[in-house]
Amino acid sequence: MKSDYRVRATRFIKSILPYIENVMFDVNDVEERVAEYNRDKSRKVEVVWGSARIALITSDYVVKWDYDEACVEDIGGCLDEYEAYMKAKRDGFDYLLAETTLTVVNNITFSIMPRIRNVGPMYHKGTISNYLNPVEWGWVQNFNRDLHHYNWGIRHGKACLIDYALTEEVVERGSW
Repeated sequence: MKSDYRVRATRFIKSILPYIENVMFDVNDVEERVAEYNRDKSRKVEVVWGSARIALITSDYVVKWDYDEACVEDIGGCLDEYEAYMKAKRDGFDYLLAETTLTVVNNITFSIMPRIRNVGPMYHKGTISNYLNPVEWGWVQNFNRDLHHYNWGIRHGKACLIDYALTEEVVERGSW
C-alpha cells in the first residue's frame, strides 16, 4: 500500500535537500540542482515559483518554501498559508483549499500540499466564481486577494485554491 503523501513528501525533502540546500534562495540554481536530482534519481520534479515561494511539483504532492523574505512580508509565505488553511477549516471552507501541512527539516520550514491538477486558464471555463456557489464565492472573495488563474485548479468539479497566502490579515500587516 502506498504511504500517505505527507510521509512521502517528507522523505522527498530529505532526499532532495543535499542538492538544493545551499541554493534555496536562487531560482535558477534551484532549477539546475533539481534537474541534476531528476537525472540522478530518475524523477520528473518540476520547479515553479512566484514572488515569495518556490514549489517543487511531483506526481501527487507539492513542496514549497519561502525564498524572498521581503515578498513574504508583503504577500505571505508558508506560515501565512498554513494559518489561512486553519482559518478556512474553522470557517468550514477548507474543502476549497489544498490542505497545507508544515514540516521542518534541517531548520527549514516547508509546506506540503496534495497536487491539484487543472491549474491555469487553459483548464478553466471562465473565472473562479463559475466553480463556486454564491456562499463559497463570497467567502473566497473575503478570504483571498490573489485569485488569478494560476492560483487555483479544479478538484471534484469545484475550484481549489493552491496559493492562498495573501489573505486579509496579510494585506492588513503589509504594504497592500
